[in-house]
Order: sequence, then structure tokens, then C-alpha cells
Amino acid sequence: MEKFDVFFSVIIPVYNRAGYILKAIESIQQQAFSDWELIIINDASTDNTKQILDTLLHEKIRIVHNEKNLERCASRNLGIEMAQGKFIAFLDSDDYHLPTHLERMHHFIESKNFEIGLYFSNAYNESIDGKRSDRLCPKFTDYNPYHYFLTYTVNPQRWVVHRDVFQKIKFDENVTICEDMDTSLRIIAAGFPCYQLEERSTVYVAAPDSFTHGDIRKAEKELYFLKKIFSKKELNRKLPLIPRWKLLSMCYFHLAMSAYTKGEKIKFLAHAFRSFFLYPKGYNGKTNKILLVSILYSIPLLSWVLKYIVRTFK
Repeated sequence: MEKFDVFFSVIIPVYNRAGYILKAIESIQQQAFSDWELIIINDASTDNTKQILDTLLHEKIRIVHNEKNLERCASRNLGIEMAQGKFIAFLDSDDYHLPTHLERMHHFIESKNFEIGLYFSNAYNESIDGKRSDRLCPKFTDYNPYHYFLTYTVNPQRWVVHRDVFQKIKFDENVTICEDMDTSLRIIAAGFPCYQLEERSTVYVAAPDSFTHGDIRKAEKELYFLKKIFSKKELNRKLPLIPRWKLLSMCYFHLAMSAYTKGEKIKFLAHAFRSFFLYPKGYNGKTNKILLVSILYSIPLLSWVLKYIVRTFK
């Protein structure tokens, strides 16, 4: 029987997170389950993240400083290669795990007879001022698994993955956005089972400078990488159409509204009609009403009529 040095290897890729990284690390050090190692990959940070990490002296923590920025997928893959644990867990550098995260995941994995596969927990959201709320985490078994991972974001920090899965599936280093979706879909496509621990054991922090909350080109980048993911051969004919179209419609909606605010009418109309065509309901039930009004205002005669009506009834 193969022997492992620890049960969990926890991997944290970090880039310019000097203000957050210690809380993430402390959340691992405070775990009720003690059979872990922590691998931190500093991805050539340009702030004082390296100086903070260099002060850490702990027998369970290993730190690597990349000479150049490789992006988080390459950093995670490096951590996976270094890992000595039977199961591999992740944590983003601006988030944190609750103290029972690894303990509850261990019990859950044990209940599944340590089966080779992907396990994931539920999570909380936390605002930058510390207010916590429940993240939308529907029951996995109520959905087609492809539909689930296309519709609900299950970030790697919620994952615990048997190391054998990563012998076959790695993070695609050419997919630097939506890599959680890409990797989880390919794990399913490779035939590995997925199990959900219906307990909230980790916390997403809404850092204002993160990709999710701070990148003005988010929709453009997501659209590019979603198309790249959907075109992969191993996912061919496996992904349901509706959630795919809904995601693309979402991207085109945000691109349309960005073009509208810039006065780029041709771009706006092109993106708006794509959004309508792909998912007429609107990805959140409201967006296409917004687009419809914006389109009407973009057509000169109708725009004049609408403005006249608005002035008349004021």
C-alpha cells in the first residue's frame, strides 16, 4: 500500500497579496485536523509578499519563490508536483478556511472510502468590511454535473482532490481565467466522481483589486477563455447548450453595456444582439430588459420618441 507523508497538501499560489496572505496562512495553522503540509508558491510578487513569507519558520510550510510571474495555474501545478499528501487542497491568498475545514473534509472523504475523485465543500462570501453571507451552493446531486460546474462557480479553494486525479488532469496553464470551471469539467469528463460536502467550511473575501471585483476587462477576458474551454476536444458534445449560451450571453451583455456607456453604438448593437440571440431571457432575468431599452435609445427615431414620452409624463 502506497504511503504518504501527510494526508492533506494545501497549496496557496500568491501574487501581490501582502495585506491578506498571513490571514490565509493562519487559517491553515489553526486547523483542527493537524495532518497537513502547506506549500506556498510566491508568483514573483512585486510588493513585500516575499519579505513577509521569508519570516515564516514552520516545519509544515514550504515556500517557493518563482523567478518570473507564471500565473496561478502554473503555480498550482508546481505545488501539485511538490505535494506529499494523499489528497490535495487549495486556498486563494486573499481568502481563508474555517478551522474545521480539513477535519470535516477528512471525515467526508473517509465516509466515501477514500475514493479517488474530486470533493468540494460549500462556502461563505465575506465583504471587505467583514460581513459574511451564504454563498449560493445548490445541491450537486440535483443537477447534471456538467451543468452544475458551468452554472455555479466552485473555486479550487473549495476542492480536495485525490492526488491520482492530477496524474491525469492538470490545470491548463493556457487557461488563466475560469480555470476552476475548465479543470472541474475535465475531471468529470475523465470519469472521476465528484462529491459535495454540504457544509460551509471556507470563506471568499471580496478583495476590491481581485479579478472578480476589480478587472475592467473581466467580460472580455471571460468570453475569450470560455470559448477556449468550450472548444476542447475532451469536452466535445458533453457540455449542455443552455448553460453555455447563458454564460456567453452574460459576457456579451457586459460588453454591450460597456460599449453603450462609451458611446460606441455599433459595438453596442453587435454585442446586444448576440446577448439576445444566445439567451433571450437574460442571464439573470433582468439584463435583456436593460438591453432592450438601451437598443431603443440607440435608434435615432425611437430614441426621440422615447425621450419625448419621458418628458411628457414627468
